[in-house]
Amino acid sequence: MPAKSRVGIIVWFACFGLQTLQFIRFYIAKTAFYLDMPKYLAGHERIPFQERVLPILFLEPVFRSPWIMRFAHPNGLFTPELGPFYVLSLITFVIAGIFVQKLYSALTESGTLFFIVYPLFLFAAMWSYVIHIEANLSYPYDMPSVAFFAAGLYLIYTRKFIPLLIVMFLGTLNRETTLFLIGIFIIDAASVAGSGPSTRFRDRFSLHQVPWLRVAALASIWLAIKITLAHIFAGNDNSENFVRFAYNLNKMGPRLWPAMLNICGYMLPIVWLLRGNIAPVRFANYLYIMPFWFAIMFYTGVVIETRIYGELCSFVAVALVLISERLIAKINHQRSGQPEMQFSEEVAA
Repeated sequence: MPAKSRVGIIVWFACFGLQTLQFIRFYIAKTAFYLDMPKYLAGHERIPFQERVLPILFLEPVFRSPWIMRFAHPNGLFTPELGPFYVLSLITFVIAGIFVQKLYSALTESGTLFFIVYPLFLFAAMWSYVIHIEANLSYPYDMPSVAFFAAGLYLIYTRKFIPLLIVMFLGTLNRETTLFLIGIFIIDAASVAGSGPSTRFRDRFSLHQVPWLRVAALASIWLAIKITLAHIFAGNDNSENFVRFAYNLNKMGPRLWPAMLNICGYMLPIVWLLRGNIAPVRFANYLYIMPFWFAIMFYTGVVIETRIYGELCSFVAVALVLISERLIAKINHQRSGQPEMQFSEEVAA
């Protein structure tokens, strides 16, 4: 590799490494931490928050480590109570970024825009988790959720089922949004090779090719964990665990539309409108999980709390880069007078 290229890569990593540090510090310092940390660690927080137990395994040891606590409490930026939250969020966001880059590498044929994948992912996360006024809240399981979802997307696309089972187990202990990975797994398996955006919907998918035993295994893990945790914490305060359909209907006025479009940094509508330029189509089909995601979150979540859609940042960032590649290729072939390059629709083994 030429020395100039090596320097460029080093500068790229340095810039976005520092930007990641700045983002996570700002995220911890400027959002309202919604949980009572001592109660959460003791298992006495409200439902459904207490059922998201995986961060406790990390947070408790960090609280007991003076060295880590010194690192996690930089210059008095935030309280020592939030120090472990900072460390956990930083580590898991970096892991998420690694899987976002791996997903892009698995999808692309050229890889020419690899240098903007992580910046777009970071941009989407900043808007989803920090740059808003309404419901500007944070939770210890948020960044781990982003990491598990990014890893799940990569494993589904590359069809690595055993690691996916592990992600499903650990991710569900962290947050129940792993349910959507099951939906994406079905979409991925049902996608018909060679189909495209112009293909009729019923010809784009074939449920006959879905490995339903594997779907059952994923669903069983999810259900077993949810039922077990619900039983363990059955005596906790359940006052915030209610259907929010009517509440969210009242939040649908035009005044809050800018806040709701914060999801993935305003990029989600662009990805949806330009989805015909996403290749491979098998990956593009993952978009069809969106209506189910929004419907479930409208029923159980707070519609203007954009962090409840934050896991989608990984998909949206990669999809937008693929769209950009396709549009650039079209422009270049039009200028050269050559026929447009056809993107292969390979199925990962």
